[in-house]
Amino acid sequence: LNGNYQGEMGNRFNKRWLGTRIKHQMGPLSIKMYDKFRFILRIEALIQSMQDGLILSDLKGTVVYANRRIGELADLTPEDLRGASIERVLTRVLSHASDPQRVRQEVENLLEGKSSKGVEFSFLNPGRTQYFRLDKFSVTDTRHVPIGRGLILRDITTDKELDRMKSSLVSTVSHELRTPLAAIKGYATTLLAEDVEWDRAAQREFLTMISDEADRLTLLVNNLLDLSRIEAGSLALSWEECRIEGLIQRAAAQAHLKAGSGFKVQIEAGLPKFYADRPRLETVLRNLLENAVKYGGSEVSVQVSVQRQGEQIVFRVSDDGPGIPPEESQRIFESFYRIDDSLTRVASGAGLGLAICQGFVRAHGGEIWVEKQEKGACIAFSIPLLAEPMARSEALSKGQVER
Repeated sequence: LNGNYQGEMGNRFNKRWLGTRIKHQMGPLSIKMYDKFRFILRIEALIQSMQDGLILSDLKGTVVYANRRIGELADLTPEDLRGASIERVLTRVLSHASDPQRVRQEVENLLEGKSSKGVEFSFLNPGRTQYFRLDKFSVTDTRHVPIGRGLILRDITTDKELDRMKSSLVSTVSHELRTPLAAIKGYATTLLAEDVEWDRAAQREFLTMISDEADRLTLLVNNLLDLSRIEAGSLALSWEECRIEGLIQRAAAQAHLKAGSGFKVQIEAGLPKFYADRPRLETVLRNLLENAVKYGGSEVSVQVSVQRQGEQIVFRVSDDGPGIPPEESQRIFESFYRIDDSLTRVASGAGLGLAICQGFVRAHGGEIWVEKQEKGACIAFSIPLLAEPMARSEALSKGQVER
């Protein structure tokens, strides 16, 4: 490694020295051309480093220049791209599109001038969908005479994700707010009706429903506040020694699970002292347990297992329900994301639970992931074992703010 490093540094020094010697021996005109050539090389390096694809062609549709990103998307070498027809390059790029026939027609209209609107399409990659937009522009000389045309292929995945999150925020949160508010209003109006007298049992039932729906509203508001703190990097943890069995019991009680009725707990014996932010770790476990019941149904069997792996404690929440599709194993931790199938449409929720779990776990310095199993779903997360929780808390707080 040292030899390679010295060799590379030697090559750079020799190139600079040679360039300086050549420049000194040139005339004024040659120096000007040399500086212009170096400027062109810098511009090309910049274009080659772009995450967007760029194609320049002549007026006949022959590619005269294409950057590295186009080569990656079309699976063509620079030699193959140079001199190729623009139709051939785009055909290879669009072969990965979700709806290639529609996209090809829209691209053809764009190239022939029948449409000036950019063409948007998507690629289905394992675990993630990428979105692109193809735009055309004219290349002119200094007298504004057309000498070719350019195509720029922009990755708009981030923009699409932001649009999705905005739409999900409006639709899911408004639904989750409206449902409990309607229930509270209905039961309160019923109790206040003057033409009916309710016995104490009925009154208690109505008041219990009002209290439960108010708790549901409180949980939604707290989830939104926690999510905003996570995204702003301002989440502060309060470290304390925790009893793992007590954490699981309280989380199970909040999720209305009881040991023995399809719910099992396995904790490795002899675990060391464990430090964490107890309320937030309970929230992680409660969210995972509630998800298991919500999507697995009333007859689902749920198990929580805890083991030590190296210098961390690993929690696993597994069930024998319908499971999580492999292609969704990363996206389920995104804010407001819900798997689009018949099961998730039946189950209520704002799609915040797993995003909050991920935020809380990472704030502890751990990770959360989906584990494969033959039947059902298993979500695991790790929490580091800390010998000095206060010092670690300060370090993590600084890191969280930076993140």
